[in-house]
Amino acid sequence: MSPDRLNNLKYIKCNLCGYSTNPNTAKHCQQCGKPLNISLIKNKKHAKSESKSLDDWMLTPWMIRLISGLVFLFISWLIYCAFVTVSSLNKSNELEVYNSSNGTQNIAPDVKLYNSMKEVPNVPEGTFNYGGGATLAALTAQGLNEAITQAHPNFRLRYTEPKDSKPGAKKGIAMLLNGELSFAQRGGALSDVDYSKAQERGFGLKQVPFAFDALVFCTHPDISIPGLSVDQLQDIYKGKLTNWKQVGGPDLAIIPFARDPKASTALNELLGKETGQISPRIQFMRDFTEAIRKVASTPGGIFIGGSGPIIGQRTIRPLAIAKANSQEYVQPYIEGGKRINAAAVRDSSYPMSRRMFIVFRQDGTIDQLAGEAYVNMLLSKEGQQIVEKAGLVPVR
Repeated sequence: MSPDRLNNLKYIKCNLCGYSTNPNTAKHCQQCGKPLNISLIKNKKHAKSESKSLDDWMLTPWMIRLISGLVFLFISWLIYCAFVTVSSLNKSNELEVYNSSNGTQNIAPDVKLYNSMKEVPNVPEGTFNYGGGATLAALTAQGLNEAITQAHPNFRLRYTEPKDSKPGAKKGIAMLLNGELSFAQRGGALSDVDYSKAQERGFGLKQVPFAFDALVFCTHPDISIPGLSVDQLQDIYKGKLTNWKQVGGPDLAIIPFARDPKASTALNELLGKETGQISPRIQFMRDFTEAIRKVASTPGGIFIGGSGPIIGQRTIRPLAIAKANSQEYVQPYIEGGKRINAAAVRDSSYPMSRRMFIVFRQDGTIDQLAGEAYVNMLLSKEGQQIVEKAGLVPVR
């Protein structure tokens, strides 16, 4: 562009920001402040602007607007996340509860500790099936269900047996997986197989401990020995020891009784992976009542079962047991058999101690809500007092 033609221009356009109303005498753009790159180029038809640096690009108006917009969006996102987090914390105790009148439902997020059953929130209305281990009978006998009904009259419980009328912890979990129960009681923790079966059906399982228990071995009252070791008990139920004289007792055949391992977990707790080696001499009992009667009437009889249903029984003799093959015997009960040896169970000096669990499905349904409500009531101080009366050791 010739100087004459440049002088005739009224305005000069900035090649960087595009501002087109700079006076023809200006040396810097009045919009962006950058030098106006106007020069005479000989032997060229058109003038070329200098190449733009990174700083030049970053200072262009459209780039400034873009960066400002991105910063605004990022700050807005941070504020939103903070708001959602605070709102969730504030509403954690304000969940909707299933109600038969309007059908609304939300699932309580956590198991919490309360003083009384009445304080437990999110208790659904309706009738709910439950089942599982024989310990439930001991809890019911000590008034657990009545206390729950008094605190939440519309939360109704119905004990449900399996179709073959052989109740037990394993059967309870099977019924839970099949949708027949809202929750189940189990002695000992769930197995990987239990979790896998639940996953195959599209939901999860949650187990919550509520008590400690002792697996108790009781004999006919005429078997007067100081005790047995865990190794000896395992050999009795594997058929390796068959006469009481082999363990310091009378010359009398050992007659072992137990709950069916297909229904109960007791033999699994004793034998572990060697459950498949159980003695063919074992006689399987349907429930504790039948087993206690059998042992009381059978010289040489012995039975394995949970603490609750056995405590206080006078027709049978609870055995002291020792770890491994030692003779450091520990009694399962104290005060003449009236109370469980809570200290020995808590510190595991009683060798056959275990935890008791309530198990429920995690599937976002009202059954999950019922299981969580039941656990919360059982873990309340009021519920734990009933647990202790039932011959178990409370967890709190």
